[in-house]
Amino acid sequence: MPSGTASTLIPFSELMPEVAGYDECCGGLSFGVIGFGKMGVLHSAILNLLSPGSVKCVVERSRLLVFGASMLIGDISFYTGIDGMLRKGSPDVVYVTTPTPSHYEVVSRLLDASVRYIFVEKPPAANSKELASLMSKMGGGQLVMAGFQKRFALPFRHARMLLSKGVIGDVEGATAYIKSGDIAEPTGRFDSLGRGVLLDLGVHLVDLLTWILGARFVEASRCRSIHTRVDDHFEAVLRTEDGAKVDLEVSWCSPEFRLPETYIRVRGSKGVVEVTEDYLRAESAEEHPLLGDRKRLELYKPEYYRDAPPVNLADPEYTLENLHFLRCIRSGEEPLTSLRNVVETMEVIDELYRRAGVFVG
Repeated sequence: MPSGTASTLIPFSELMPEVAGYDECCGGLSFGVIGFGKMGVLHSAILNLLSPGSVKCVVERSRLLVFGASMLIGDISFYTGIDGMLRKGSPDVVYVTTPTPSHYEVVSRLLDASVRYIFVEKPPAANSKELASLMSKMGGGQLVMAGFQKRFALPFRHARMLLSKGVIGDVEGATAYIKSGDIAEPTGRFDSLGRGVLLDLGVHLVDLLTWILGARFVEASRCRSIHTRVDDHFEAVLRTEDGAKVDLEVSWCSPEFRLPETYIRVRGSKGVVEVTEDYLRAESAEEHPLLGDRKRLELYKPEYYRDAPPVNLADPEYTLENLHFLRCIRSGEEPLTSLRNVVETMEVIDELYRRAGVFVG
């Protein structure tokens, strides 16, 4: 397949209108972060690159980590409890990057404390019942965004655009997977949650399939344990509103995947679209303007992000989701991944577990 050229590249502003005017929305806010693990450190670093010194306070339960971090990072106040941060730090925006089982309790406390702007990493709650409870607690002017960053990866957004424009005709079916090699030996760290790979990793894929294809009807699902007491491998069949079949597979016990990979292949009446975080390949029986007046198109990650905001830290979609959140705070718009906008994803997750015989709660 021929590679993309300047004439076939979709402008960044067209694929990502949600961050328009990003250079005007980064300053003046103070941020607090609850949980200083991998994701807490990542979001803190991105926010401080976008607006130097904006992260003012961090909550971390590990006193040893707090002691070490406070010695290395002098311009951030560290707390071992949420109340202390809210009382003394008074951040405008709070990021919740704690483990999933704590999301409901932490976000509930922040909502009850009238924190106006909250970002919570995916999944925002353990199930759709907890999510509905969080939404019921939200008061006027409060804004909560969930960290489904795959919606901000440009290849997936491009695929959604091509499908919506009918470039490959009517969708007839799809296959999709998300896999990693993260769990390679026995562990009990997911026992308390009672859910495993589908909620922790597969939620990204389910979110993309509901958002891109409208695949929201569960036809069948099954799961098995390998190294844990929860689901390590999940297979399922979804259906779109038009009846197209979508086969999905989720695993975190795939050693051939050193890094997680998300793959979606959509078959249409006129062609095929293949997409991952790193590339998009499209082929149609007919020439199309969105394929550069050709029948084939192939684009890779560097081509997509050449005009993206200049923050070279982790995958670009993390920066883009943060910019979108900041823009929504400034404009008062509802985030693309607000709690309301991810209800469907969490309901599909619940139904997948039900069909697989896993207690939902």
